[in-house]
Parts: sequence; structure tokens; C-alpha cells
Amino acid sequence: MHDFTALLVFLAVIAVLFLGRKRLGAFVSVTTFFIAAVAYLKLGFSPPIPQSAFAIYLALLLGSLLIYVTSSRAISGEVWAPIRRTITEPRRLPVLLLALVAIPAAVAWRTHAAALPKAVPPPKIRSVHPSPPGTVSFAAPGATETVTIDVINGSNPLRALSTEQQAEKVAHGKVVYYQNCFFCHGDTLAGDGHYVSGVKPPPPATFQDRTVIPNFSETFFFWRISKGGPGLPEEATPFDSTMPQWEKFLTEDDIWSVILFLQDYTNYQFRAPGGEAAAEHH
Repeated sequence: MHDFTALLVFLAVIAVLFLGRKRLGAFVSVTTFFIAAVAYLKLGFSPPIPQSAFAIYLALLLGSLLIYVTSSRAISGEVWAPIRRTITEPRRLPVLLLALVAIPAAVAWRTHAAALPKAVPPPKIRSVHPSPPGTVSFAAPGATETVTIDVINGSNPLRALSTEQQAEKVAHGKVVYYQNCFFCHGDTLAGDGHYVSGVKPPPPATFQDRTVIPNFSETFFFWRISKGGPGLPEEATPFDSTMPQWEKFLTEDDIWSVILFLQDYTNYQFRAPGGEAAAEHH
């Protein structure tokens, strides 16, 4: 709504300038349009446009206005006439003095503001999909032995089962998912669960996105599910992810079954162990 209102105001200013261009004159029209356009670029978007994009738009705006002003001698003369009169006519001396003070003062203020230390700390660079470790240890709740999972070249051990047995594991994975995971990842695995507003960092992974499952191996998913937010590597900090350490609550079979269910539900194939990304669909 904020963006739409700002656009309407900007269009209204343009309409006034267009209808009254002969009465206002080229200098007032060009100057007012420039100020309105800069204000719209700065204040008319939520979230604000990046500074780099603003600089590009500002350069295009100045270039366009320069082309317009120099397109004919009549327009050029009409733009420069008020400036020339302000410089040469004695009765406009107060305006000239005000401009000579205001322009350097504005530049000095902008330079001073840019040199002040920032109160906001610089953002932390966070990897959305961090590089996995070579291996990861897993100990199910109450287990006395620790299992080592080869994250790079390993595979889902349930793949060795028969088709009927895999179907049973998919059904089990569905139960595990809807008992534990759907609160954040959603009923349809689209990352729109009931707790989505409290997830850090938002939003939770959507497995319906064609760039997620096909780009990662099943062992990568096992690592992320089992270790959760506290198991993120340094490049994926801050460690305030709400993803739980599911190894404290689920067995190894539970996690592998959930992974089978994710593929079965979305019809996306995981990346082959140590290989290229899988095809998007079966």
C-alpha cells in the first residue's frame, strides 16, 4: 500500500508538471521533476532500493534531463534564463548569496554525515547452503553406539530395500514428517507452516522449490536434519537457526524415512552421491 501511494503521488506531480509546463517554465518543470523523482526513488519503495541501484537510476535520470534540456535552443535558453538573471541582476543578489551559502553547506553536511561512525553494525555474511563436512556422527536417543555417515559419497541405506519395503519406509516417513516437521515446513512441504513467522532465519526451507532437493544429496539432508541449527558450520553463522537437533528425538531410520518421503511427495530426485544435480522430476 505504501508503494502504491507513493507511485500515485509521483504520477500526480508529473501530471501537474505536464499540464502546467508552459506556465511554470522549463527551469521549474525540470527542477521539480528531478526532486520528485529522487524523492520517489528514496522513499517510494519498501524495502528501499539498494544504494548501487539508486546510483544507476540517478545517473539515468540526470542523463535523460540533460538530453531534454539540450534538445533545442529554446528549452536550453528557458532553463538557463533564471540562473543567468540570478547571477547578473542586482535585485536578485539575496537569492544568489543564499545559493552560495546553501550549496556548500549541503555538501559539507552530506560529507560530515557520511564520515560519522555508523550505529548499526555491519551485516554478517551468511551462507544459505553451507558446505557439508566430510562425515558426520549420529547417535540416536538412548543408543550406545555412534554411527558415522559419509556426507560426500554416502547414500541412503534404505535405497537397498525392495520396492515394497521402501513404500513402507515412505509411509513411516510421512508419519514422522507430520508429527514433527510440518509445523514449520508446511502441510504441502511449501515452507508455509503454522510457525513460519517465528522461524530464524526466515523462511523455512520449501521442498517444493525445484532448486532445493535436486541440488543436494540425501546425506546432505541427513546432516542438516540431524544436526539442525547448532550443527551449522562457521560460514553459516549466526547460530540462531530454529532448526532443532533432530538426532535428539529421531532415530536414524526415522530421518532416512523422512528423506524418502520428501522425494516421493515432491517427485524431485536428490543429487547423486558425489555427482551432478539430479533431474528435476522422475
